[in-house]
Amino acid sequence: MTVINTQRLVLRPWEDADAEALFALASDPAVGSAAGWPAHASVEESRDVIRDVLRGKESFAVCLRGTGEAGEAAGTLVGAVALTDAAASTHAAAADERELGYWTGRPFWGRGYMPEAARALIGHARRAWGVRTVWLGFYVGNRASARVATRLGFRYVRCDRGIDVPLLGEVRDEAVMRLDLAAAPAEEELARRVRELLAGDPEPARFLSITEPVKLGRVTVLAVGDDLGALVRFKRNGAYFAAPVDGCAARIMASMVPDGALVSLCDEQYLEVFAPGAAFEGLDPGRYELWAYGADASPLATGAIAPPEGFTIAPLGPGDIDTVEAHYALLSHGEIEDHLERGWIYGGFDASGALVGFIGEHDEASMGMLEVFPEARRRGYAQALEAALIDTFMAAGRIPYCHVALDNEASKALQRKLGLRRIDTVQCWFGMPPRR
Repeated sequence: MTVINTQRLVLRPWEDADAEALFALASDPAVGSAAGWPAHASVEESRDVIRDVLRGKESFAVCLRGTGEAGEAAGTLVGAVALTDAAASTHAAAADERELGYWTGRPFWGRGYMPEAARALIGHARRAWGVRTVWLGFYVGNRASARVATRLGFRYVRCDRGIDVPLLGEVRDEAVMRLDLAAAPAEEELARRVRELLAGDPEPARFLSITEPVKLGRVTVLAVGDDLGALVRFKRNGAYFAAPVDGCAARIMASMVPDGALVSLCDEQYLEVFAPGAAFEGLDPGRYELWAYGADASPLATGAIAPPEGFTIAPLGPGDIDTVEAHYALLSHGEIEDHLERGWIYGGFDASGALVGFIGEHDEASMGMLEVFPEARRRGYAQALEAALIDTFMAAGRIPYCHVALDNEASKALQRKLGLRRIDTVQCWFGMPPRR
């Protein structure tokens, strides 16, 4: 008999005596519906489920090892976790593959029990049974399962659409994910897939805020697929950038993003999927046009822009933080400090060597932070600063682009003068609203 202990839990085989405890949790419609089965109607039904479904070599009751957070007694049943082999699995196909399934009773939601239990079971399966690949499927919209899968390191594979859920008489979409225990896909391979996927769009420039950071190694690829699109998380600030291919893909991505996270959608049409209902009504996202430079040479190189005589540009350093902070309020003190340390903010200097303004780049590798000091305005320094940064980006093999607020007509005029093209999309930023 296999028993697996974790820091807070015990995974043990099911017993007939668990029927009452199982019924207390499984009679809640919110528990079974998310997993595709109806609420248990009686203790007798729960006992039959234990005997006919749950009692197996790789199926475990998940119980508290000690006293629970709310004072529950040691041994209290909190949920179930199981691995299914190829003979009974929808997704596993080989002898060294399994499909993971799990659920948690409502009183124990939000405590992180299931990632802990599943991680322990997967580790045991790898050591004891030689399992090398674990599959997982969750119905689109089941955010709790998506969170568990993400925390365990599963990678998106595909979305099976319009599948039957016979126990409930429904048709749903299912996200299919995979965990390779031998060797996960290298970060470089995932990055390549993102670039290739988004480059195939009729207007690939819509996704520059993902493809350029991917190229620079600034993000972790969380999910990528032809039927999904791409979801990435920035390494420095933890922001999530999403480029879903349709509404179903957007629902999958939304389930993978934690509450409170900063999110940017490459297309605002999916905003209500990420923040449905009342959350959408209370949302005030930042909306921006995207402008990109597509010429073969920079405005400085072509002579389209002639900077003021004696104008130069150079990276600013940590010692310039007070000056930058006094003129730019859209980043925190710590973020400005970080940008200066990374060499992401450039100062513009007049012929006398005096600082007349600055420009910088954001995490998403876009141009921004353009500020010309009041006493130096209307002398051509704004266009000179941006033209110089375009030149710097192009010399590094990068695509210059920027985001412009919808009502910023002055900036739009500047982009046109510099030769940037408005891309047909509106990108939005927002904080992920609270959900269960």
